[in-house]
Amino acid sequence: MTDAPRKSIFLMIVWSALVLLPMLVAAGNPEPSVPPSPPSSIAPAPASSAAASATVGKPAAAASAIDPAALAAFVDGVVRAYMTEKGIAGVTVAVTSRDHSLLQRGYGVASLDPRREVDPDSTLFRLGSISKTFTYVATMQLVAAGKLDLDAPVDRYLPPSLKTDDKHYPPIRIWHLMTHTAGFEDAALSAHLFYGSPQGVPSLDAYLARYKPKRVRVPGLHADYSNYSVVLLGAIVQQVSGEPFDAYVERHILVPLGMRHTTFREPLAAGDPRRPPADMVPDWSEGFRFVDGGFAKQGFEYISNGAPAGAGSSDAADMARWMRMLLHGGALNGVQVLDPVTFREMVTPTWDNAPAVHAIAHGFFVGRYGRYTSLEHGGDTIWFHSNMVVLPQAGIGVFVSTNTDTGSALADALPRLIFEQFVQGARAPYAPAPSTDFRKIADTYSGTWLSGRRNYSTLEKGLSLDILKTSITSDGHLVASANGQSRQFVDVGRDVFRSIDDSDRIQFLRDRRGRITGLASAYGHVVYDRANALDNPFTLLAALALLALICACALIGAWGRRGRPARGGQARGREGRAPARSFLLAVFGWILFFLVVAVALLTIDAGGVDILFHYPPPMLRVTIAVAYLAALLTLVALYFLPRAWRQRSWTLWRKLRHTGVLILMLAVVLLLVEWKVLLAPLSLG
Repeated sequence: MTDAPRKSIFLMIVWSALVLLPMLVAAGNPEPSVPPSPPSSIAPAPASSAAASATVGKPAAAASAIDPAALAAFVDGVVRAYMTEKGIAGVTVAVTSRDHSLLQRGYGVASLDPRREVDPDSTLFRLGSISKTFTYVATMQLVAAGKLDLDAPVDRYLPPSLKTDDKHYPPIRIWHLMTHTAGFEDAALSAHLFYGSPQGVPSLDAYLARYKPKRVRVPGLHADYSNYSVVLLGAIVQQVSGEPFDAYVERHILVPLGMRHTTFREPLAAGDPRRPPADMVPDWSEGFRFVDGGFAKQGFEYISNGAPAGAGSSDAADMARWMRMLLHGGALNGVQVLDPVTFREMVTPTWDNAPAVHAIAHGFFVGRYGRYTSLEHGGDTIWFHSNMVVLPQAGIGVFVSTNTDTGSALADALPRLIFEQFVQGARAPYAPAPSTDFRKIADTYSGTWLSGRRNYSTLEKGLSLDILKTSITSDGHLVASANGQSRQFVDVGRDVFRSIDDSDRIQFLRDRRGRITGLASAYGHVVYDRANALDNPFTLLAALALLALICACALIGAWGRRGRPARGGQARGREGRAPARSFLLAVFGWILFFLVVAVALLTIDAGGVDILFHYPPPMLRVTIAVAYLAALLTLVALYFLPRAWRQRSWTLWRKLRHTGVLILMLAVVLLLVEWKVLLAPLSLG
């Protein structure tokens, strides 16, 4: 802040407290925001299990009626507009019918130096979590072969170092991993999901053994998106098949389907068996950050440690083949990777967090576009944002991927825009007006909600928190706000709200006593819990801000009392020195904490996504050390509190002030324990 007007230490301390939590959250969420994930939690679509069970059926003639020239003109216009408005370096798109490609396009650049245009037939884009769909198919192949039982405990297939048994919870079963209902806490920073160097990327089993998340809920309670679950599923594929995961996918899926330009391998260090063929390496698109009106090249994102969840790379042509396999019920050009019975089982919904939201069919998300149900999955790495949506009944699929941090809006929107333009019946009807009755109970749905997909056991609990806030407008719309974006919804049934822009729905959840305790996201991948006083980050924020203000006032007061003779003479003054000095040391400890926090946050902010590769950063360790110092000094001051009350030289008002501040300090210490700043590990490994 060298170019800002000089501020007093008082204002600096207050600023430090006020920015503490939001900046920590921002530092932990540079959107990839923490690892490969599905599209936005507050934007997605409805799909009752009953309706979605008809996902595979006789296709309509929708795709065959599409004019390729009109489709190309439309997609060109949409993509170019987004690239200009958002600042996107490169995009690849595939649109396919059941039997042939309708469009394969590359836009912009895959490399700036030397300049290389995006080629839909060869440029490799990172798939992020779309990689999981290959893992799900591999799993179902082993189920069909009788080597896996979906209802069996996962520990039956895991080596001792990876077993998940916990005496507090029932066994996790294979289908729990495929529906994100295993009950693991989430971790990205503390689990080192991404690596920034080709050196030292651990193997699948070594990674899973080192970075084990805690089990925090019973299996099958609700779905909360879990990368660890799918990496574990990939380890089971590896264990049961006896083949390395990447080799299994190549042999049993990619080669049979003719997807010779798709891989789970990455350009790792020489000698690593997970390296791709040398002639494939130049085909990868670089990742970019849009900054100052231009594109800054970024380093490769290594995810081989968690390959089944996000390491896939492909081009538009190969992804068109993948979608045609899905549209053909598990086969392509006479080659069958899944038999019809197993395929139907895979795409039949097995879980939903609420009847109104997306269902989950053995890993695929099942949504609705007008009268059509979908099989879909989004995917994000740090720089790449992708989406794949297939409408089996309409016989059409869309894949889109972008190579820039600003590309998520295009990836989310393009499939829906194409369907609404070219597939009759895919456009959602207009949203109704808000109910007048709803206004009477609107406050019931307002509040702060915390994603169940969060960390519970390490410092990351507060660093990567996903917070959703709901409020009601004056005209009766519900506003859901998260990650700097807001959407309006209108009530369409008890506890069910539909987006005013499309058919996406969210649904509030009630406990047995009828109290609203949660909110199911539209995409179906997470449940938000209503924040209580301790879990609400704004409680911590308010306590920190108040403590910063009071510490500043206490410091000013101590400065003002310097040199004044003690009431009752020097003897009584000496009696009060220990309580006063220990109190003042505690004040200095907390002021130091706030100043170090400010420096740490500025350092993290300046480092950008570097925190994903090098967690925890040194300044974060320093911050934790100073937090322990402040807590220790607080306990020392509390030790001398009884002596303070015995001081006849202190007025009652001073004793009350002294006690109140120490109580506040102790409350902040307890909140820091609750938020895993104190008495908790910094990371899982």
